[in-house]
Amino acid sequence: GHVPDPVGHVPPPPSVQHATQALLRSNVRKTTVLDVMRRLLQSKNIMVSTNVRGKESSKSKYISILNIIQGDVDPSQVHKSLQRIRERKLANFIEWGPASIQVALSRKSPYVKTAHRVSGLMMANHTSIRHLFSKTVVQYEKLMRRKAFLDNYEKHAMFRDGDLSEFEDSREVVENLIDEYAACESSDYVKRMAA
Repeated sequence: GHVPDPVGHVPPPPSVQHATQALLRSNVRKTTVLDVMRRLLQSKNIMVSTNVRGKESSKSKYISILNIIQGDVDPSQVHKSLQRIRERKLANFIEWGPASIQVALSRKSPYVKTAHRVSGLMMANHTSIRHLFSKTVVQYEKLMRRKAFLDNYEKHAMFRDGDLSEFEDSREVVENLIDEYAACESSDYVKRMAA
């Protein structure tokens, strides 16, 4: 029979325990660090997509990448994965700065159940974001031509006199940011900034 432990729980028979452990082991996929890091670089896994095609996409480059890898990870696997990514040229970096992927390792959360042994999150600064900013400026200009939604702002003291310079200043900041990201794609960016 089964004997309850001091807390009053009756443990399952050993055959059920082994079957459960085997089932748990079979449900955990053998995902490697390289698999995760490669998938993080795939465009289909990016949360903010700029949908750039053609010549524009080939010019776009990473400025920096931080990968947070969670799970059962050996640091030597990370080093080998970074070497493979570099060898296969899976990430196109700016030419004037370090072409490195920063990696932070963390343990698997005891609160979040996952079928993968290793998971990851990538945060990256990529020059293609300028295309998204450009679309935003175009949409802003369309709204301003129609004077759309301005009545909501004109209720506030700051805009009562019809002074919309705050909006124009903001547009200028975004346009400067677009120009800066475009300039980052050139190999002589640092020389130009110094001049």
